[in-house]
Amino acid sequence: RQRRCALGRRGARCAALAAAGRPVLVGTESVADSQALSAVLDAAGLPHAVLNARHDADEAAIVAHAGEAGRITVATNMAGRGTDIALDERACAAGGLHVLCCQLNPSRRLDRQLLGRAARQGQPGSAETWLALDAPRLHADGAGRLVARLMRPALGKPATHWRSDWLNLCLHALQSHDERRQARARTQLFRQDCEAERSLSFAEGP
Repeated sequence: RQRRCALGRRGARCAALAAAGRPVLVGTESVADSQALSAVLDAAGLPHAVLNARHDADEAAIVAHAGEAGRITVATNMAGRGTDIALDERACAAGGLHVLCCQLNPSRRLDRQLLGRAARQGQPGSAETWLALDAPRLHADGAGRLVARLMRPALGKPATHWRSDWLNLCLHALQSHDERRQARARTQLFRQDCEAERSLSFAEGP
């Protein structure tokens, strides 16, 4: 139920922005999340495009139209990266591309990659983040559950409306924890590869 409500609020936010002439790029964490939001937009009668692993053949065409006034594009974090979204004149006049991030990404680098797609090359634009209290990362450990409790009074509100400095630090601390864990995993894998290579070199005959 909480998930359906969150999707509904995101759909309403997209509708309001598109009605104002803003192109909207919604970043989702997975193909399943993008499909779920697409279903909500379909039910509301909101035209949109979906860019994920199931639609990768249409990526160039989808990105080419993503900057048109009133256009809604739902994409996974990995889709369409490395390409600028060009705005038409009406979109620029309305305020430019608005990026909506729908999750707590595992690293700040992913945040920057997604939110940084707005307001590029001198164009107007804006961005915001919406976080769901049922996000797996917010229940993975004690720190995540603490942040979820702190977020509960602000359920459904854009982060720009409620995030204080200390809560922002908590969210960044969670991301830093994940980044360190990923770095340790990469280091361990590298060491294992080196050990395997040395073992193979000693095992080789003359």
